[in-house]
Amino acid sequence: MRILTTVDRLTVAPGETAEIRLDVVNTETVIEGIGATVYGVPAEIVRTEPASLALFPDAQGELAVLFAVPVTFPAGRHPVTVAVQGSAPGARPVHHDLELVVTATPRLALQASPSVVRARRKGTFSVESINRGNVPLDVSLRARDADRTLTTTVTPSTRTVGPGESFVSEVVATGPRQLFGSERDRPLRIDAVAGEQAESLSLMLRQRPLVSRGLLTVFVLLAVVAVWAAIFLLGIRGVLGGDPVTKVAPASFFAATAEAGAPVGADGAAPAGALSKDGLVEAGVGGTVTGTVVSLNDGLGVGRITVDALRESRAGLVVVGSAATQADGTYTIAGLFPGQYYLRASADGYDEIWFPAAETRTAGSTVRAGAQEVTDSTDLVIVGQPATLSGTVQVGDVRDPVVTTVVARPTWAGAPEGTEYTTTTAADGTFSFTDLPAPGTYELSFTAEGYQPLTTTESLAGGQTRFASDVTLGSTSGQISGMVTDGQNPLGGVEVSTILDGVPVVVGTPTLGAVGTFVIPGLATPGTYVVTFRREGFGESTVVVDLTAGQSRDDLQVVLGDGVGTLTGRLVDTEGRGLGGATVTVGGLVTPVTATTLTSGEVGAFTLTGLAVPGSYTVSFSLPGYGDQSIPLELTAGTQAEPVQVTMSAALGAITGRVTSGGAPVAGAEVVVTDGVKTWTTVAESGGDAPGAYSFSGLAPGTYTVTVSSAGAVTATGLARVTAGSTTTRDLDVTAVG
Repeated sequence: MRILTTVDRLTVAPGETAEIRLDVVNTETVIEGIGATVYGVPAEIVRTEPASLALFPDAQGELAVLFAVPVTFPAGRHPVTVAVQGSAPGARPVHHDLELVVTATPRLALQASPSVVRARRKGTFSVESINRGNVPLDVSLRARDADRTLTTTVTPSTRTVGPGESFVSEVVATGPRQLFGSERDRPLRIDAVAGEQAESLSLMLRQRPLVSRGLLTVFVLLAVVAVWAAIFLLGIRGVLGGDPVTKVAPASFFAATAEAGAPVGADGAAPAGALSKDGLVEAGVGGTVTGTVVSLNDGLGVGRITVDALRESRAGLVVVGSAATQADGTYTIAGLFPGQYYLRASADGYDEIWFPAAETRTAGSTVRAGAQEVTDSTDLVIVGQPATLSGTVQVGDVRDPVVTTVVARPTWAGAPEGTEYTTTTAADGTFSFTDLPAPGTYELSFTAEGYQPLTTTESLAGGQTRFASDVTLGSTSGQISGMVTDGQNPLGGVEVSTILDGVPVVVGTPTLGAVGTFVIPGLATPGTYVVTFRREGFGESTVVVDLTAGQSRDDLQVVLGDGVGTLTGRLVDTEGRGLGGATVTVGGLVTPVTATTLTSGEVGAFTLTGLAVPGSYTVSFSLPGYGDQSIPLELTAGTQAEPVQVTMSAALGAITGRVTSGGAPVAGAEVVVTDGVKTWTTVAESGGDAPGAYSFSGLAPGTYTVTVSSAGAVTATGLARVTAGSTTTRDLDVTAVG
């Protein structure tokens, strides 16, 4: 079986399918049903088309292996082995190794349960952060509300989430105390950030008052009834208990009906102290004054302004009643005695104003409050003091300060066309506007070279010093490109790699067309990248490149010098048999390169890598029982060294011989060899082609004593000298001993 393919790397995005096509040749003598098995990835994401490829002997067909990568499959390089095997008994598989490169696809999702909570003051939400991508995400959660009335906590607020995993955070929102009134919706937003991934989720705290409107109405009615009852009882008591018992009605009982010119107290005239029937009642029945406080700047209603009603008295002006404006600027002052009143509006951050728009009381006008009447159209125009707006612009991790231009434009109707206020950020990213007309709403735009523009909206009250929410500018992507040469000519087939957000990015230089050029696109900026250049037979080179926001570098010129080489070969003995377990050492290096010959498979084979090219080396071989061997090695640039075969000779010797008696072989005799320190024992052969023969091998060079014993008594002895790699013959005749 033989397979042909040029693909050794397959790149696929999560959720997509990639394939590799194998040309299969049936080299067997039978018809084969050929299939493929893939190792290194889950079997459920792999399928082959066709499942079984039928081929006649010497026929060729195509087998497609498809990889359907799930969206949560981990990003990175995955070594894969495709085993192609026939169905015939004893068929051996043929393997093809390739690298499956899965690109990084970060994806973050948020969901809440519940999203609306109804409570008196505190509400709890469960927010789930889900990693729907294929790379781990460092998720950071933050809660914020537009009117900044809520106190929020997020637990946990940060967590690292693996692909396909999620975690639940508890968001607790606490509103201000609300004793009376109707239910109030307090929206808040959960922002989740994970690198360049950002998601938001809207939640709602529906806050109930401690005392509901219905219950408050009941209390008010009961209080009114109680007040009227008290007034009635006290009034009756005062009327009946204050005047002495008499048959004469008090003067106040009568109305002034005297004829014009009639003397007071005369017959037919009202008693002294009688009230006139004509005109308004001066006391006892209240009036109401209502209106709206608007801003001179934008003409909109202004909330939280105190409006006082004042009237003249013997002691001067006296504040009779007060009210605070609602969010739309409206106010109501009730319970006023009929008469003329001055209206004054004031608050921190605003100039004091007298109705309708005067700076002093004397320049203002009075408002009449009539008995049981509502006086409206008492609007006041108030002037806000200039406001200050500050904030911070985040531009990421940069080496040099980034200057951001911040422009504030009024958004209210009637603002002068083309009016705008401009400033720039300081080195730490902070900015500030002073003397902005207020109250009013402004659109803030942020622009910086290499970054995407951003717009936000901020509202300012009169005289307010406000800190805007931090703004993070997103930069545009950049790229690194250039040329790789060997010092003279462009160099194709070079692997160019770097790391982007913890994920390797690998490209190559073409071998045809624009040879030696490379481009690494889509790099996040600003950032610092370490770019590595590799090619077999050449040295590795590393370049550090700094990219500012949105920058693209196209001027990289990289030279790859002579690189590293590989030496392969086999170690054998004098008879051509492989010698396993031998140590192979390359000298001439600061750190020696070593390897061990194989003891199984192709016994004696070895591979040495990491040898600088060009270079001259000495390769040494050592193995117990064999003499050390060395060979010279010369590596040249651009060429692969041919495999070498090295022969080692044994470093030990042997002693052989025969035991005889009068020329006849003696079988079964005990033969002992010793060097004075160590002893070896054997028995002479009792049959076969050489009866009486004995043999000792693996003996170090030196002089040995050979002894023949029978029944515990020495019957013959002699000396034998052993040399490396040779066999010494020493025959012994037992009749020669006494």
